[in-house]
Amino acid sequence: MKTAWKVALSIVAAVLLLFALAEVGIRTFVAKQVTAQSPEGTSVSFGTSPVTIGLLGGKFPHMTVDQQSDLMINGDQISGTPASVVDMDNVRLNGGEPVAESLRLTTELPNDFVRAMLNQQLQQQIGDSFLANVITVSDVTSNEDAGTFTIVFTSGAAGIELQPVMQDGQLTFQARSTELFGFELPDEVAQAISSAMSEGVAQEATGGMNVEDFTVIPGGLRVSVAGSDVNFSELQQMQQSDSLEQTQPSNELSYQS
Repeated sequence: MKTAWKVALSIVAAVLLLFALAEVGIRTFVAKQVTAQSPEGTSVSFGTSPVTIGLLGGKFPHMTVDQQSDLMINGDQISGTPASVVDMDNVRLNGGEPVAESLRLTTELPNDFVRAMLNQQLQQQIGDSFLANVITVSDVTSNEDAGTFTIVFTSGAAGIELQPVMQDGQLTFQARSTELFGFELPDEVAQAISSAMSEGVAQEATGGMNVEDFTVIPGGLRVSVAGSDVNFSELQQMQQSDSLEQTQPSNELSYQS
């Protein structure tokens, strides 16, 4: 005859087994759904917090998505997205929309991506003015030791060196040197390029979130941004807009920092 504690123990063991199976099943299902809609090589991890326990409280505790790049540059046209690592904590439904209590995104923008992005931004800013023929960007080189970018335009006839800096809580780019056939470029040109770089990175990488860190790396720029109460659907829309040929600036994420 079974004693009460043996019955209780067997029930607890069965429940724990069900939770373990559910844990594995949920993690596998979510990972497959994410990777099936992402570039090849993308991986998903969930940390040590039990997903099942979190879901009982109405939240998905943690998820890290390491997305590989499917970026393609054709002239000044950009398709796909750069590589990125996204860490999300306590994802919940808010009015039917998935919202992350906290989100941190780190992405790397290659030099060729920066070049195409700059030309798109400059075209939006200056249109068909005389400057359009003067400041078409032909090459971008990152200088990791100096922490700057060398922007070459007009097929090497002119160049400008930009340095990323934080100003009023935003990532901006300041001109360190400008030259055209050995002469200093007009301030108007330097300002247009600095503004295009700042606005382009804000649009493509930060999505309205706070910049936590940035580093000039070999071949590009690494940017880390973070936000709280980030609407997941809006984040997805931002990523999708990056893969389109852009003619208008994309909308910023809704967040609270």
